[in-house]
Amino acid sequence: MELHIVERHAIPSSAVREYVEKKVSVLARYFDRINRMDVVLETEGSVHRAQIIAHLVNKKVVKALGESPDILASVDQAVDKMQRQLVEFKEKLRVVRKSGAGEATARASPKPKVEEVEDYVRKPLTVEEAVEYLEASGRDFLVFFEAEEEAPAVLFKKKDGRYGLIRPRP
Repeated sequence: MELHIVERHAIPSSAVREYVEKKVSVLARYFDRINRMDVVLETEGSVHRAQIIAHLVNKKVVKALGESPDILASVDQAVDKMQRQLVEFKEKLRVVRKSGAGEATARASPKPKVEEVEDYVRKPLTVEEAVEYLEASGRDFLVFFEAEEEAPAVLFKKKDGRYGLIRPRP
């Protein structure tokens, strides 16, 4: 793993560089396929920023930023954030491999799960009988066969207490 440390608006210090090298080298334990790490240390007034940019396999780039009044605390924050992101990325890769599918299936939306609860009334009903059946069941809608039409229909209860009827078009 290559490591590049850039200091902007800060006084170069070998102690800080050694601290950064030590902390960033630990990240290789969490994800072993890091190609390059860029660390940018900035000082702006009393605020110190440490930004870590990790270049991973498959051209994946992960960034983490830490800000605090102390440069070493900023580095610690950025390393902690980067560690969490690397663990999440590694877990995603593991799940994709474990499923045996490629990234295309991992990105595809999951198929909806349909739970069959109950069948609808099979005997033909008039609309009035369907209203009575719907009130007795306590549900919001009822799918039934209309006696006159001999076709399926849907009866539903509206918010204002009235009923709506949906019939298929011929």
